[in-house]
Amino acid sequence: MAEIEDVQGRKIPVQGGGTCIYCGSDGGVDGLRDEHVIPYSLGGTAQLLEASCSDCEKITSYLDGYLANATYKYLRVHSGVRSRSGHPKLLPAHVGTADGRKVLELAPNDHPYFLHMPVWNRPGLLRGIQPSQDFGDAKAHVFYWVPPNIRETLGLKPGDPVEIQDTTPMPNLWPFARAIAKIAYCNAILKYGLGGFRPLALPDLIRGRYPNIPYLVGSDPDAYPPPPERAGVLHVVTHTNVEIGRLKYMTARIRLFAHSGTDTNGMPFYEVVTGVEGKPVARTRRPSPKTPRVISLRRCVKD
Repeated sequence: MAEIEDVQGRKIPVQGGGTCIYCGSDGGVDGLRDEHVIPYSLGGTAQLLEASCSDCEKITSYLDGYLANATYKYLRVHSGVRSRSGHPKLLPAHVGTADGRKVLELAPNDHPYFLHMPVWNRPGLLRGIQPSQDFGDAKAHVFYWVPPNIRETLGLKPGDPVEIQDTTPMPNLWPFARAIAKIAYCNAILKYGLGGFRPLALPDLIRGRYPNIPYLVGSDPDAYPPPPERAGVLHVVTHTNVEIGRLKYMTARIRLFAHSGTDTNGMPFYEVVTGVEGKPVARTRRPSPKTPRVISLRRCVKD
């Protein structure tokens, strides 16, 4: 099992690099930027050096931010994962009592929260179906945590009714799956190098130029996730090969916040087809323009 913690803190040159790993650009006047293997906002510190051009960096920064702010926002705060801008001192909680519904601003230790983790079918390529944009019957594992002192925090008397309301929206599958694909691709580049495999359409998928996302990115909608990883293992990525016909496809299984969950169920796994074994088709180094820089309820989990 290849764990992200094995490379934490390292700055690793891209094997066979010199161009953007996403579009093939030489970076132009801006040069090439370093790329986090796991988003910095999710606790990642390993970086691929000179890996992305400024245009692609804007795209991947948006995807990293989507995971950090639209998906894992409260879990990041409660887990103590760092933030460049700092975490808020107070967090909103929607509660209903005999006095009606209201939004309270609570300190993180007193804050109840929900987390919706989407799941859909395995990648279509691995199921032998044609490329499609259809995520099918997507569902969600719903996790929540309510502080044991919540009644005292709300000033309730014994027997007073209270409802903690889940206002968390289901993540948008398009940016979510693209962000998962970005993590898988960076890990594949880290493991095999830029010239160590054929990435198929995955770079275009990450950049938003390949619409058939579920063909290469998926999960397991029917299985309950297994128990969490041991304490201290924040994220886990494993690489495997799947033979289909005469081709050997390379896949990555990703489990973010792998240490979170109950005794029986943790976070779900996501599966990405990162490419095919073999040398990639030669890419022309594209110079950058030299212009002036002007839901279904599945399981309830406490972290």
